[in-house]
Amino acid sequence: MNYFSPPTAGAEPLPHVQYAHAVHQALVAANAEPVEWYIAEDTRGLRADYYFRPYQPVPRPDGTVPLTPDLEHWQYGLQLSWTERGWGYLPLDEQSDPLGDDEDAEPLPVLALADPDTLAAVLVLLLAGAFDEVGSATAEWRHAPAQRTAVLEHARRTGRA
Repeated sequence: MNYFSPPTAGAEPLPHVQYAHAVHQALVAANAEPVEWYIAEDTRGLRADYYFRPYQPVPRPDGTVPLTPDLEHWQYGLQLSWTERGWGYLPLDEQSDPLGDDEDAEPLPVLALADPDTLAAVLVLLLAGAFDEVGSATAEWRHAPAQRTAVLEHARRTGRA
């Protein structure tokens, strides 16, 4: 797993770092650890990206085998992304680049600040190509109100709100 340390907003970490880490922990617990993930801020705002690529998984010491994308549906893998607008996903190309940008992303049927465990359960179905089983989920992260406030305050401070 590769993780790229997030930039900071001055001396403070970006406001969505806690949420991005909670999502990563839920993905690991659901046996769907991304091969790479990062937290960032760009000209469009805050984001967190998680990459799932096909590989030959090695059993962990506890005997579990990490999930990988179903090759029939995700030949080169997929990118799961969070932005301030919510969750979306895109297939990857042979260079592991997303096939499109945020506007092309397929929205994930969860809340913008979805409960990390709920999000992980939806992603497990998505990785398996079980699109018919992916329903909409309305469970929100328990820290969502504080997270929303922090994201809005950050947007005001940076002139995006």
